[in-house]
Formats: sequence, C-alpha cells, structure tokens
Amino acid sequence: MRNASDRSLPKGSIGAKIRKIDPTILMLIVLVIVFSAIFPDRFLTPLNFSSILGQFVTIIVFALGPSMVATIGSMDLSYVGIWMLGGILVWRLIPVVGAPAILVYPLLGLATGFLIGVIQVKVKMPSFILTLSLLVAYSGLTAILSGGYPRIVRGYDFLAARLIPYVPTTLFWSIPLIIVAIFLMKNTKLGAYLYAIGSNEEGARLAGINVEKYKILTFTISGLLTGFGSIVQFKHLGGSVPIALNLNNMTLPLVAIVFGGTLLSGGSGGPDRTVLGTLAFVTLYRGLFITLLPPEILQLVVGLLLVLAIVASSRGLKGVSIT
Repeated sequence: MRNASDRSLPKGSIGAKIRKIDPTILMLIVLVIVFSAIFPDRFLTPLNFSSILGQFVTIIVFALGPSMVATIGSMDLSYVGIWMLGGILVWRLIPVVGAPAILVYPLLGLATGFLIGVIQVKVKMPSFILTLSLLVAYSGLTAILSGGYPRIVRGYDFLAARLIPYVPTTLFWSIPLIIVAIFLMKNTKLGAYLYAIGSNEEGARLAGINVEKYKILTFTISGLLTGFGSIVQFKHLGGSVPIALNLNNMTLPLVAIVFGGTLLSGGSGGPDRTVLGTLAFVTLYRGLFITLLPPEILQLVVGLLLVLAIVASSRGLKGVSIT
C-alpha cells in the first residue's frame, strides 16, 4: 500500500520521476548545474574537466577494494601503505630486474590483503586498527628503504602518454579495475555471499557460507585491486615515491565510499556505488576549489563531509561495530 506522500505525487509526474532518481546521481546533477551557473568561466572549462577526471582516478583506484571490504562490515586502510612501500620497492628493484619491477605492486597488494584477512579472522582484531597499524608500519619501512628522501622512478611513460586532450590516460587504465570490481560484486556468487555476511554474519554462517574463507578472500581481492590501482596511481602522479603520509590520500577514498551510500556496517553498496560517490565528491571538491577557498578550509570541508556522510547512514550503523 502506498503511503500519503506517494499518493500526493501522481504517477508520471515530475516529482515522482525525481524521487526515482538515485540520490547520488541527483546530487551530481545538482552540483554540476549549480557550479556551472555560478562559475561558468571557471567550472565549464576543459582544464577543470581534466582536473575532475584526474582527481577521480586518484581516488577511485584506492577506493574500489576497500568498498568491497565495506560490504562485509569491515574496513581496509592499507591502500596508501601498499602504494608507498610498493613504490620504493620498484625503485629498489628496477636496476636489477628492469621493467617487470612494477609487478611488485600487485604482488605486495595480494600478500598484504591475504595477511590482513588471516590476522583479522584468526585473531579477531578490528580491521580498522589492523589496517591502520599496517599502513603506519609500511610508511616507516618506506622511509627506511628510501634513505629518508622522496624518490622518482623513470620509465613506464606509456601508462600516462596522453591519447585524448584533457583526458588523463590513466583513466582508461582504471576502467578495467572498475569493471572487474563491479562484476565480482554484482554478477558472481562472491558478491552475493559478501552482502549476506555484511547483512547478518551469523545468519550467513548458518546458511552454510564459510564466513572466514570469504573474509580472507575479500581482503585479498581488495589488496590485489589496490596493487594494480597503485600502478595507475604511480604513473598518474609522475612516478614519485613519497615517504611521508598524506592525510588526504587516506581520507578521500573513505569519503568517496560513504558518499556513494555504502554503509560501513556492511550489507549494501559496493564498487558501483563508490564510482558514483567519487564522481559526486570530486565535482563538489573542484567546485569549491575554483571558489579560491584557502586549502585549510577545503581540508575542513573534507572532514565535515566524511562526518556528515557517516551520520547520514547512521541507521545502518546503530548497534554495529566495525570489525
């Protein structure tokens, strides 16, 4: 039976059609219209379009794997650590093995994800603490192996060679990762099991799902996606290997995940939602950026957006701990 608000909107009316639009897509449309109207000479430019796509790549390659982990009610913050440590290992190995050194990224991501999954399942250590600790450890190890200086790795220019004006080539490298992540969640048994575990872990166990196995598999896949995404990110940022943690690199993927509507309590969302959330967030961020707000204000806005996005999904978080 329809409620009163449903009856107040005739079938086929504009209001009824708007209510059917995905909230994140609607937000994206509104943001584009607002910023285009207020700052047409700054927002509607090829350079700004290129910046939006570039920032989209920067965020999405780190958000895909963790968005899968979020569907089981866990968190994975290891992506920045994999990127940093993997980069310095590439710098160390390239004089020895040559171009194949870049493969250390997915190998490191795979091993890290598997390690996190095993520890989380066997020790029952909260995934937030576990992955954050590993991130800090990888950051410290990166600084040691680099000798305390940022490093630049030459080569791999084909990864970023411009094919289309104002469109970063790394965007095309990120698309296969997006397709794979969405396919796994929406078209395989794995995705169905992950949603079941996130919705009701004990119920999933009683239904015959090997919860521990699929938790380990989820973290492993997350690490592998981060590893391949780090290759994209590596060349997208000019082959640089940082030695200091950047708060934005850690928080922006989280903002994109919750911005897309993925509940951190699990059972919903996933990579497809994160793609939309990332597009909406980078559009908002670039719109605020062209207003020439100070960097400190932008940092404040990012923090507030993360808080508000989590609060907006608070009904899904009530009584649930992130494990």
